[in-house]
Amino acid sequence: MAGADAVARPGLPVRGNHVTHLRRVAICGLAGLLALLSHDSEGTRAQDVEEGRATAGAASGLAEARRNEAKLGKMEELRALGYLEWDSGADTTRRGAEWIDRENVAPGYNLYSNGRTKVFLTDLDGVRVHTWQLPEGKRWCEHAELLHDGKLAVMCINESFTVVDRDSNVLLDVKLNGHHDIATLPDGGFLVPLGRPEKYRGRRVLFDVLVWLSPDGTRIKEWSSFAHLSELQALHAPSPLDVPPPPGVDFEAEKKIGIDRNSRERKWLGYDYYHLNTIEILPDTPLGRKDPRFRAGNLLICLRNADLILILDQDDLSVAWSWGPDDLDLPHMPTMLENGNLLIFDNGKYRGFTRVIELDPVREKIVWEYRGDPPESFFSELRGSVQRLDNGNTLICESERGHAFEVTKEGEKVWEFWNPALKHGKRKRIYRFMRYPTSTVEPLLKKPKSRRPGTRPAAREAGAP
Repeated sequence: MAGADAVARPGLPVRGNHVTHLRRVAICGLAGLLALLSHDSEGTRAQDVEEGRATAGAASGLAEARRNEAKLGKMEELRALGYLEWDSGADTTRRGAEWIDRENVAPGYNLYSNGRTKVFLTDLDGVRVHTWQLPEGKRWCEHAELLHDGKLAVMCINESFTVVDRDSNVLLDVKLNGHHDIATLPDGGFLVPLGRPEKYRGRRVLFDVLVWLSPDGTRIKEWSSFAHLSELQALHAPSPLDVPPPPGVDFEAEKKIGIDRNSRERKWLGYDYYHLNTIEILPDTPLGRKDPRFRAGNLLICLRNADLILILDQDDLSVAWSWGPDDLDLPHMPTMLENGNLLIFDNGKYRGFTRVIELDPVREKIVWEYRGDPPESFFSELRGSVQRLDNGNTLICESERGHAFEVTKEGEKVWEFWNPALKHGKRKRIYRFMRYPTSTVEPLLKKPKSRRPGTRPAAREAGAP
């Protein structure tokens, strides 16, 4: 049931969830069906002899394709539809912060976005101590990260990458088709993901691009998943998008116009090949000093639709390490810990429950796991975030329920938060929920309000001089 306590399972062995196997079966079923559809129909005696067998094979192939469609959603689930804002199954009696074990809660302040134009900083009692109001015209500013001196970096999905100061004055506004995450570069610049449509196997498909921005928003360089597709495909099972459309279905016919869940506007809803949802610059760790695959400065990314986490070498952007297929199920937010392990939010869309795991990347072994009790009591199928706190606890955001909670190493809940934004029995969902140390936040709260006018500079296209 919702809100049930969950248990940790230190040292639990890796167990594949068979998602990759099912996807391979789906590809085979699709390929077989397409072959049948394109079968040469000239009437020959040999074909007559095989007619019964072919008919049975066609029926079997069609049935298999339908079963796979039910299991995996096939290609329609790869549409770039955006996310729903509200959880219709909310328990409206729960809202705000709930203390369970006050002595074992990690101190700090929590940051999250309302998914639109406001970002909230709250204390552990759930009281809002600061609010950033984003500029007019922004509509879907889902992710925000606190920078030094109260500055806030914000990703407004498919609109812009924006930086504001403590008092919401706009410092930088770069128009780009960005999404999901932000990484801060050592020189004060930024690394952001964006989507770029490409024609692939007879369809228009979104592929992810990483863009390096200077501190003033000028584009420096980029890495494209489409340009490195062969290298990446060697690391995971085939995608349904690798199978061309049936004969007679052309590129134009594959375009689909529908209602975008974010903007509520009619737009092209393309296919999304990888759905990159995380970018992190690896910190300095003892592991990274010994093993160059994990050295400080390398890039950690998550390709959700391929169940794949990988590290790109900072020098040539080649793949230095990867893991995930057969073990992960549409994961989010891998983060490297101080001990060199990776903390991962494993959504479990096809498994039916979510878990958080800590992975030893050298041995490729799960050394800690948290899941619900019963497992389905913790389930966020499409989004989520996780953070290891200074006291060793883990902060988890069950995004689809607008719910965050903190657990100990033993899996005991000590604190939780329910988004107080309720409407017509629904709770607003939270993409990410992050805690910042008291030492970082309190100087920001004590700083006098800026007297500078809150003017907004002219927006610039990424890469403009």
